[in-house]
Amino acid sequence: MPKVRGSEEFLKKLRHKVSPRELDFIMLAYRLSKYGHRDQIRDSGERYFEHPKAVALILIDELQIYDAEMIIAALWHDLKEDKPWMLEWKDIELIFGARVRELVHMLTKEPESSTKEKVEYLERIAVAGEDVRFIKLADRLHNVRTLSSCTSKKQARYLEETREFFIPLAHATHPYLAEQIEKECAKITE
Repeated sequence: MPKVRGSEEFLKKLRHKVSPRELDFIMLAYRLSKYGHRDQIRDSGERYFEHPKAVALILIDELQIYDAEMIIAALWHDLKEDKPWMLEWKDIELIFGARVRELVHMLTKEPESSTKEKVEYLERIAVAGEDVRFIKLADRLHNVRTLSSCTSKKQARYLEETREFFIPLAHATHPYLAEQIEKECAKITE
């Protein structure tokens, strides 16, 4: 999948797929996410915002999901976790609506979570609605696609969690996501 460079390219992908009002809200979420992640860098050296943008693009380009609220939640899926000060939950609901707040809330895990909290988070994802699972699996797919820039210890830990939890979840959710996640895991272990 070719890399989408800027907001104009991102906008073009949605222009005839969502209403003008939905597009305005998606682009507001895009700009707020970019601003919120502005001082973060991924292990690859890439700016962090490229990750939530890529998750949204997996929904759009690979799964043909044009649900504006899901796209907004994909753009915001790490923001509340990384920048809890950015907007209060009630602000997210006021701006983007109750469903976006709920999706982002379901996708947000506590920073520095204990093992028990991480297990509870994964259990919450497993029983969540299909919309939450699609976003979380797109998130995992992008993370696995970019895992080669991480330490071997992080790769091993991440691959184990992916095989134990996310691949079975993907098989229960969408065959394309399962196939892609398995393919990316195989590339790393080869």
